[in-house]
Amino acid sequence: MMPILAAAALKLEGATPFLAGLAVGGYALMQMFFQYPFGMLSDRFGRKRMIAIGMIIFAAGSIVCAQSTDIWLLIIGRFVQGMGVVTSVITAGISDLTSEEQRSKAMAFVGVSIACSFIAAIPLSPVIGGAFGVETLFWISACLAIPTILLLIFAVKTPPKIHPLEPVVGSKLKRVFADSNLMRLNCAMFLHSFVMTSSFVMIPLALTRELGYEIGGMWRVYLPALVCGILAMGLGTAIGEKKNAVKSVMLVGVATLICAYAGLLLSGVLFIPWVMLIFAGLNSLEPLMQSSASKLARSDVRGSALGLFSAFQFCGVFAGGVGAGVAYDHMGTVGIAAVLLVVSSIWFIITLRLKNPIKTVTMLVEFGTARTQKEIEEIMGVIEAYRSENLYIRYDPSMIDGDTLRSRL
Repeated sequence: MMPILAAAALKLEGATPFLAGLAVGGYALMQMFFQYPFGMLSDRFGRKRMIAIGMIIFAAGSIVCAQSTDIWLLIIGRFVQGMGVVTSVITAGISDLTSEEQRSKAMAFVGVSIACSFIAAIPLSPVIGGAFGVETLFWISACLAIPTILLLIFAVKTPPKIHPLEPVVGSKLKRVFADSNLMRLNCAMFLHSFVMTSSFVMIPLALTRELGYEIGGMWRVYLPALVCGILAMGLGTAIGEKKNAVKSVMLVGVATLICAYAGLLLSGVLFIPWVMLIFAGLNSLEPLMQSSASKLARSDVRGSALGLFSAFQFCGVFAGGVGAGVAYDHMGTVGIAAVLLVVSSIWFIITLRLKNPIKTVTMLVEFGTARTQKEIEEIMGVIEAYRSENLYIRYDPSMIDGDTLRSRL
């Protein structure tokens, strides 16, 4: 829906650019409110159960959208879709099922799978929407919830439940807010989503209203841009992880966006190269940001931490959709480009203050230890200790090796 929703929403009764932007970003308002509760509940009741509940709610919202005849019913349906929040739960589940060393690769595979769905959707969605009506795409979205739930039940391993070694004082949310580096990453994710959603409002409106494209022909712009984005995602993830240069790759990605919006602002026209740069910048960043959030969060509050991370993410989606609609209403494409140039510059400054996520190793201790959690975590190089079926200790291998750590337990 994202590549064509803004243009399609404008054709509904009562629609304005502002309301079209609200339809694009409105679901994210509910995502913002429900991400943390879903993440917290997944810590308690399990990841798979909460993902299934979220997919059922999303399907119900898709049905409402499919039956909408005016802009307000579409917005309501998008709000219901947004209540089916599974992003943070899926990310937490992947983190639970993968080792620290493989996590970024796993997050990248998720990003590639999303990108592959875009590759399929970009040529198909405009054609299906143009031939059978945009409501058909919402019916397809609703039906896709069924195989998703079946895969979840029969093909996905149940992630282990993770607990601290000892009772922890203070709420999980308070502990997450106390981590300044994680909060900077949350703010960066908000700006990423703001820029992404604003771009998905700006690009289809500029193509259809200013450059004369029909909805069915927009794939000619999106497809090369998306291929460029996939290449940037693979290259960025490989360099960031193998060279331990995650922060540097993030800075390059944001700088790419700054160049794209500056070029658009100066030229005043949405040339295809600007779209390609936008996709390259955005796609190179998301897997690394998701992976960094899972690394920075303590294991026993991972669902809660990633829930808050996703809440910031979807707050940015909502703000970007509504803000871009208002900006386009008053200033057109150039106005949105100016706003995004300023936002990307702020994002660059925040990224400069981020600490580069370190590579860590998780060690399993089968027979436990007499030491307390505090004593273990006071050992130089130890990041955290937690228990699942066994005791696990996450540490920085540049500061202490596994044999030395075992000897000190």
